[in-house]
Amino acid sequence: MTIGKAAIVGELSGGQLLVPEMVMQALSANTRIKFALSWLQAAEAAAGHDDRAAFSELEPERRLAGLAESALFEIPSVTVVTDGIILPKAGAIVAEIGKDLARMCAAIQAGADAGLLAPADVADFGGREQKIAQSLAVVDDKLPRGLVSSLSRPPQGGSDSLHGLVMDMHKALNRIAASLSEEDVDGARAWRLEGEDKTRVGAFMRGLNRTAILKFGHPGLATNAMRDRGRLVIQNDIGTTDAHVLIAYVEGLSLSVTYSDIHRQRLKFFQDRLKRFSWTVSDRHSADLEEDIFYLATGVFQAENSASLDEALERLGASLVFLIDWNKARKSLSRLVSKKSALSLLDWAANKELGHRAYLETGGDAVIGDLLETVSKATGGFYISLQSAVGEEGAVQFLKEMLRICSKEMRKGATAAGLRDLLRADLLTRVASISDRILDIAIDHAALTLDLGNLVRTALLDGHAVLRGVAERAAKLEVLADHQVVLIRDLCGSGREKSWRDIASAADNAADELEEITFHLQFFPDEIPAGAREGLRLLSEHVVSAIKYYVRLLCALRNLRGGAPRQEMRECLDCVEKLHDEEHATDKVERDVFSALMGAEVSAKTLNVVTAAAAGLERTADELLRVGRLISDHAVGEWFGT
Repeated sequence: MTIGKAAIVGELSGGQLLVPEMVMQALSANTRIKFALSWLQAAEAAAGHDDRAAFSELEPERRLAGLAESALFEIPSVTVVTDGIILPKAGAIVAEIGKDLARMCAAIQAGADAGLLAPADVADFGGREQKIAQSLAVVDDKLPRGLVSSLSRPPQGGSDSLHGLVMDMHKALNRIAASLSEEDVDGARAWRLEGEDKTRVGAFMRGLNRTAILKFGHPGLATNAMRDRGRLVIQNDIGTTDAHVLIAYVEGLSLSVTYSDIHRQRLKFFQDRLKRFSWTVSDRHSADLEEDIFYLATGVFQAENSASLDEALERLGASLVFLIDWNKARKSLSRLVSKKSALSLLDWAANKELGHRAYLETGGDAVIGDLLETVSKATGGFYISLQSAVGEEGAVQFLKEMLRICSKEMRKGATAAGLRDLLRADLLTRVASISDRILDIAIDHAALTLDLGNLVRTALLDGHAVLRGVAERAAKLEVLADHQVVLIRDLCGSGREKSWRDIASAADNAADELEEITFHLQFFPDEIPAGAREGLRLLSEHVVSAIKYYVRLLCALRNLRGGAPRQEMRECLDCVEKLHDEEHATDKVERDVFSALMGAEVSAKTLNVVTAAAAGLERTADELLRVGRLISDHAVGEWFGT
C-alpha cells in the first residue's frame, strides 16, 4: 500500500483499519533505517580510499530491506573535505530516513489510538522523533564529521540518538503487532473478529476469489478485515492507483461501502455493478495523492436477512477485479470502436465474468494491427482499422469474442502467441463472410424497394381509395431502407466489398425516387387523359418488374464465387439484360404519357403531377439499371477472384 493509498484508507476509515497495515509498513521502515545507517557508516569508513568490499558485504542486508533496486545505494564516490565528506545522494538518503522515522512514529500513535498501547508508553515518541528529525538536515550532500556516528550510537549519558529511538519504537511496534491476533479468512488478513464476522468476511472473499484469477498477475485485491467500534470493517486496495480504495462496513444487516476513484467513468461502471445500493458521490482533495482530486462514492444496502447480506458481499467482492486497469482497457477499446461501444464492451465482459485484463495481456488494440495485416494479405483487401474490415457492429462482435477467448484460454495457460493465432482465424472468418452479410442486407433493402414499388403501382391502379396515407406509409419504408444502406456502408471495407458503397447508393436512389412519387400522388387529379393514366400504370408495372429482376440478380450473386460454373455468371448477366430492357421500355412509355397530356386539354395541376410521377418512375428504372451494371462489374470480379 503506497503512502497515497494509506492516506485515503485513513481518511475513509477513521484510521482504525490502517493499524495493521501501518504496523507492517513501520516494521519495513525500521529495516530500511538500520540498513541506511550501516551503508552511511561504510561510506564514511571508505572516505579517502576505494573500499568496495564494505559495500558488497551489505548486499544481503540491502536485499532484505527491499532496496536492491534503489539508485540511492549504488557504490558511491566519496570526497573528503575539511569538516566531513561529500557523498552523492546523501541528502536524499537522510531525507528517506526521516520519512521512515515518521512512519514508525505514526504507526505507534495509531496503535495507541486503537487502544493497543497505553498512552504512557508512547508519550515521548513524538517529541523524540521531532528532535532527531531536526538533526537530519544535510546541505549539498555534505555529511559533517561525526554525524553518522552520532546517529548510529546507542543512547548514553542521557542523550538520545536515532539508533536508540528506532530500537524503542521497534519494541512498541512489536507489542502492537502481538496484540492484533492476526488470522487468515479465505485469504483476507483479519483481526479481532467476533460472532458472525468470519461468515461475512467469507462471503466477501468467496466473490473476490471467484473472479480474482481474472487479474492475471496484476498486483492488487489484498483484503484486510477487523472489528472496530461495534462494526465489521473490510478494506480492499483493488489495484496500484493511490486513490483507488474500497472499504465496506457491516453493522447488523446494513452494508455500507465507501469507494474512491480518480476516474468518474470507472466510478459509474462500479456503481452499475451494484445497482441495489443507494449511492451518493462527492469529489475530494488530497495533496498527498498523485491526483489532487478524487471521487468518493458512498453506497448503502439494507439486507432483508443474512442470506441477502452475504449475497451482496459476495457480489461486491466479485466486482473488484473488473476495476483493475479499467481505464486502460477503455482507452484501448475506444481506439477500435466508438466510446459508447467501448463502455458497453466493458460492461458485457464484467457481466459475463470474463474481464478485460486478459485482453490487455494479449496486446489489446496493439495486436489488432498485426491481425489486420495478415487478414489483408489473405483476402486481397487493405484494412486500416477493425471497422474498415468488419464495420462497427462487426467490430463489437469480434471484440466480444476476443475478450471471451483471451479470458478463457489464458485461464487454461494459453500464451499470447497462441491466442493471436485463434484471433487471427476468427477475424479472417468474419472478414471472409462480410460479402455474404452485405448481400443479405442488400436483399433486405431490395425487398423494401419492392414494397415501395408495389405501393406506387397499387395507388395508381386503385386511385383515390388508397391515395390517402400512401405518402406516410412510403416514408416509413424509406426510413427502413436508409437504415439498410447505412449498415452496408458500415460493413464496406477497402477490399472487394468497397464496390458495395456505390451499389448501395444507387439502390437507395431508386427507393428515394419511389418515395418522392408517393408525395406527388397525394395531389393526383380526379380526371386525367386515359392515355396518360394507362401510361402511368405501364410505367409502374415496368418499374416493379425491374425491381424483381434486381432481386433475382442479388440472389444469383449469392451463388457466384471464383471458379463457379459459367451458367451462374450467365444468370447474373441475364438479369442485367432484363433491367436494360425495362429501362428502355420506361423511356418510351414516359414519352407516351407526355404525348397524351399534350394531346388533351389538361390543367396545370394535372400536367405537373402526372409528368412528375412519370419522370420519377423513369428515373427509378434508370437507377435500377445503374445498380445492375455496378453489380455486374462486381460479379465479374467475384467470378475471376480479383
